[in-house]
Amino acid sequence: MPRKSNVEMEGVLERAVKLHEEENMTIKEIAELLKAEGFIVSASGVQRALRAKKLSEKEFQKKLKDTEIFIEATKNTPGLQMAKAGTDMAMAMLLTELQGMENLGTLTDGEIIDKLARIVKAQKDIAKLTLDYEKGYKQGLFKAKEEIEKAVKAGGISDETAAGIKKELGLEV
Repeated sequence: MPRKSNVEMEGVLERAVKLHEEENMTIKEIAELLKAEGFIVSASGVQRALRAKKLSEKEFQKKLKDTEIFIEATKNTPGLQMAKAGTDMAMAMLLTELQGMENLGTLTDGEIIDKLARIVKAQKDIAKLTLDYEKGYKQGLFKAKEEIEKAVKAGGISDETAAGIKKELGLEV
């Protein structure tokens, strides 16, 4: 990860942002004011810190918008599909974060592997649950087809009604 600017290390980033946005001070004026107050900052350091802050705000807004789109798109979706989509998004975000790191030494041993393993385990559990669901669903359809055929043979429903039920369930085309 890149080194923090002096503005961030001195703890005056929020103040610099406020001075720049609310009081319309220039970067040079902000640097001079902070220097006069005893902080060790430069105009280029203030500029880099403000630019980094704006970029992180843009990233946050993009992620917020993506999340809102995800929530809207999955509003009427079964929980299993939402869980799968959520873990897929988490894996993508983790990989993006790892690509952006220049120095992985800031992480403790095994943290990266632990996070990846947890996401992979969640994806495996969702895949197993999906297969179990599909297997049970198909068994249910097979049993429903047998029951419909029994009802037709017993004279409980007509062939036309049985065909309509089968078509509705997707048993016949």
